[in-house]
Amino acid sequence: MKKCNTELMKEIKMLEEKKEDILSLERESCKITYLEGEKKLPSNYDYNEVRKNVDAIDAEVRRYKALLAYSNATTIVPEFNMTIGECLVYLAQLNKKKDLISNLSNCKQLTRVSSAYNTKVEYVEVLFNVDKVKKELEEVQRLISQLQIAIDRVNLTNMIDC
Repeated sequence: MKKCNTELMKEIKMLEEKKEDILSLERESCKITYLEGEKKLPSNYDYNEVRKNVDAIDAEVRRYKALLAYSNATTIVPEFNMTIGECLVYLAQLNKKKDLISNLSNCKQLTRVSSAYNTKVEYVEVLFNVDKVKKELEEVQRLISQLQIAIDRVNLTNMIDC
């Protein structure tokens, strides 16, 4: 059976949610409370069965993640001539760059500073062109969008044998 990368990611998420549901139910049902002299209520909890189910889910998640890792390391995103994995690293780098540039783009080129201790006018001037930084920010944001779309396209069209 073939599935695209996105399907595998969705399946991993569903398996992890299923595992959490099993573990949550286990936390609730692995103990019983009763008063001295009371009859214990029967329980359907089975430690070995829970472990078997969790281990099976973990094995399937590992298999899917290995398939995705291989795909990420070998599948090229044509618009950027990089593997999916390289594109994901590049995307993280671009997002950090965007955050930095965004902070710099909010600076004023020249600011007058008033001080109660000094009668002279004081100025703070940034040592870069704020307008150029704003344009660079727009370019980085556009590139991030293009990269995300390219990754999404490949994740939806690249088929993996499961």
